[in-house]
Amino acid sequence: MSGALTTAARRLGASSRPRAARGLASDASASTSASASDASSAAAWTVGDYARTGVALGLAVATAGVCESALNDLFVWSLCKRRAMPAIETHPRLRRSLGEPLRADAWWNASVTHRGRGNLASCVFLLDGSRASCDVQVVMARAPSRSEGIYAFASYAVPNLVRNAASPEAWRVVRMEAILPHEREAGLPGRVNLLQEPEPRGGILETQGKGGRSGGKVKTRGWSSRIGRWFGRGASE
Repeated sequence: MSGALTTAARRLGASSRPRAARGLASDASASTSASASDASSAAAWTVGDYARTGVALGLAVATAGVCESALNDLFVWSLCKRRAMPAIETHPRLRRSLGEPLRADAWWNASVTHRGRGNLASCVFLLDGSRASCDVQVVMARAPSRSEGIYAFASYAVPNLVRNAASPEAWRVVRMEAILPHEREAGLPGRVNLLQEPEPRGGILETQGKGGRSGGKVKTRGWSSRIGRWFGRGASE
């Protein structure tokens, strides 16, 4: 009886050992698959994080570029207004046509355009008077920077706002004119060149008028002297 019990116990132990081995193998495979899934999820999160970071950086760069362009336009408008207002306030035709006081409208109603890597700027702003308003256009040119070495790199890398704020004296006015409203006498809008004197003196018409009058007087003196000499000769004969 005891021998039979011993044999049965041995058989049960032998049958339980493969089951335990199979259980350990299944646990190992499950842990391996779990670690692989964790690694793949970590890799996928890293790619998504890089994508989100790139999009955020692109939006930040675009926003900075838009802000720099708007601030540069504001600076150029302010510079154009400072250059134009002294000529506007002392121009008699503008004061007669628009009425006093003369005041430049707000910057958001102005128009600023740039060309040639920002070296040429055109600004149009509204000028208000007590009786009428008109547009004033100011065109300015900036001296181009040197094109070798660090200067060439700076011309491409440094924003226009920084260059303009660092050297505003590099800008010079090449054209400044006001477009007056329709006048009853002319019926057409007139353009006033603000770079010229309001009432120029010594112009070609004035010079020609003086020269004509003086030339006529000299010519008259010449004929009178000739007639006098002829009469003198006749009397002596």
